[in-house]
Amino acid sequence: MDIVRAGKRLTYRLRQKEERDVQLLLRVQDRLILSDEVLYRKCKGEDQPTFQLVLPKKYRQMALMSLHDDVGHLGYERTVDLVRARFYWPRMSLEVEEKIRRCERCLRRKARAEKTAPLVNIKTSRPLELVCMDYLSLEPDGHGTKNILVITDHFTKYAVAVPTPDQKEKTVAKALWSNFLVHYGIPERLHSDQGRNFESAVIKNLCDLLEIKKSRTTPYHPRGNPVERFNRTLLAMLGTLEEVDKVKWRDHVPPLVHAYNCTKNDTTGFSPYQLMYGRQPNLPIDVAFGLNPEGQRKVTHSEYVKKLQETLEESYRLAVEHSDMTALRNKQRYDLKVRESTLQVGDRVLVKNVGIRGKHKIADKWSQTVYKVVKHICDSPVYVVAPLTSEGPERTLHRDLLLPCGFLAPSEPAQVDDICQKSRKETIARTSQRNPVPEVE
Repeated sequence: MDIVRAGKRLTYRLRQKEERDVQLLLRVQDRLILSDEVLYRKCKGEDQPTFQLVLPKKYRQMALMSLHDDVGHLGYERTVDLVRARFYWPRMSLEVEEKIRRCERCLRRKARAEKTAPLVNIKTSRPLELVCMDYLSLEPDGHGTKNILVITDHFTKYAVAVPTPDQKEKTVAKALWSNFLVHYGIPERLHSDQGRNFESAVIKNLCDLLEIKKSRTTPYHPRGNPVERFNRTLLAMLGTLEEVDKVKWRDHVPPLVHAYNCTKNDTTGFSPYQLMYGRQPNLPIDVAFGLNPEGQRKVTHSEYVKKLQETLEESYRLAVEHSDMTALRNKQRYDLKVRESTLQVGDRVLVKNVGIRGKHKIADKWSQTVYKVVKHICDSPVYVVAPLTSEGPERTLHRDLLLPCGFLAPSEPAQVDDICQKSRKETIARTSQRNPVPEVE
């Protein structure tokens, strides 16, 4: 203020001895004025000049809280506009940006989940090496059926869809046994999400009895279950039915799934039927037009088996090559949108709030509890996290559901999430009494 009051300019050498903020202020010395011993910066306005109060450092955080925290946590542009209309200090825009970037409320409510982990493809080389299952729920048909248990073989892409009355664990086990295992054989590994019907003791006992390895996706990560892609295809096929047929969609599931199995899959280059049985299917249209005449050369059982083995080996080899090429192409396309970011053990993170029931338009997108990374699952974008300041349970989650927050202090009580979860459960319980919901979505 003494420099402005004197109206003199300091030499370069004297300016270098001043603090950095003073040096930056002296760059706009011609626009600084004193009024009643208060320093202002004069700016050109549309009609008349405006005056910005040059704010001392000790009042800046107070101003930022008043013009950001207390007015609805507006974004960068709006906050800068509010501050700039009233105050000035060197590097003001940078401080506003840093304030918003580190704002705890903005982080939990507004931060978007980004793709931070490259795509990891599941690889198989033979039928029944990996069988995946999931439930598809849709509108009830005329008999009240609204569930379809979908089972697919990952290598051949062969699909089986079984309408079921409910999603209970005994229903799953019976449908899996009667509609897949006794027809196609016992798989090496069975993959599903973490629904309680798939993780039940009944399914575990069935897998132990048949020596099937059981694997599961991480929570709320549908890309981890290849069945999801077929679910979309089946829904699209059912959606093309006439309105009168949609009321009895259950009757149309078997022929539609058979039609899917008989068409070439983009990933393997073969139809699922051909990879599973070693021959092309005989469709009703083939019979109608006599496309498979009976005048073919008769072969013995041993000749047929030998020919079938050669055909399947060649088909499997080509299918693996085609699948690898498709997987690589998909990975390259997916990874273009990924900003890879790995976490280290001990890093602080927030967990994305997923699976919230009821209305939650103003709910936080990220957890109140601050977590820490306790383990990185080798060769995968999956981490084990635990609450930072409590003895809560560990959670295994995909990287895309975690938000680094190293600058947040571990001051938030872990009980907040428990209270929110309890409140949500009470709301669900009250709602369920009026409108029962299915066991698994």
